[in-house]
Amino acid sequence: MKDYLYIDSDDDAHQAKFKVSNTPRIDHLINEKRFEEALVEIEQVLKSDDDCTNWNLKGIILNNLGRHEEAVECFDKSLGVEDSSEIQLNKANALYDWAKVTFFPEGNNDKALQLINNALETLPESEDASEYYFLKAEILEGLEELAESHKNYLMAHKEFDRLKEFERQLDYLENTNDTLFVITGCGFYNFTPEPGMTVDLVRDDDNEHDPDAIAVMFDNKIIGYVANSSYTLIDNVKSASELREMIDENSRGTILFIHLGEYVLTKLTLF
Repeated sequence: MKDYLYIDSDDDAHQAKFKVSNTPRIDHLINEKRFEEALVEIEQVLKSDDDCTNWNLKGIILNNLGRHEEAVECFDKSLGVEDSSEIQLNKANALYDWAKVTFFPEGNNDKALQLINNALETLPESEDASEYYFLKAEILEGLEELAESHKNYLMAHKEFDRLKEFERQLDYLENTNDTLFVITGCGFYNFTPEPGMTVDLVRDDDNEHDPDAIAVMFDNKIIGYVANSSYTLIDNVKSASELREMIDENSRGTILFIHLGEYVLTKLTLF
């Protein structure tokens, strides 16, 4: 490989550094952000010097022009000659940029997810992947895959202990035989739920909004209701309508954990 100089990406939100070959005329055009002219120059160079460094340089120019797919093809040609971590990084950055515009403004979330996954697979292990995981989390959120999105946000912020606890919660929800429900409305009643708290369940027969309403009590005060609408429920929990015939005046619940930062997961206890 030839000697290198470094240039910064023009994307303020993604401060990647690309390694480029020492080609003074083209380097000057790149530094002046005259990428169309730089592309003409590198294509002329490639006619006589079909070198991996020049393919790498063309990929960087194309990526700066927003021609991300063509840029990836150039990096692949370069990697076919020399499988270096520098070129892998350049390819990963191009895939990241391509995923970003595919997600927004194009709104093609499925394709964007595929691209960011490819970027993560390409990125050398020595590089910080935080921005990549953050973009993946946003894409998954757009696809309404909230659990996977949350996991990637935690990875982006390097909160690995919280990630481990969240994965434990997911495993519990998928495999438990416990009867679970969600308490909703705690904020309205100025109640802060905490794991381990025991609450009482009372059928609210006079509730004008929901004939199946079940009030949740703590210290003889209403602190919320059992969730009973689609936007307050998650998989593997019972709604108030499903729970109503299962409870009596002695029924209680034990708060287990706050799932995804908003769902107060509670286990039904019958006495």
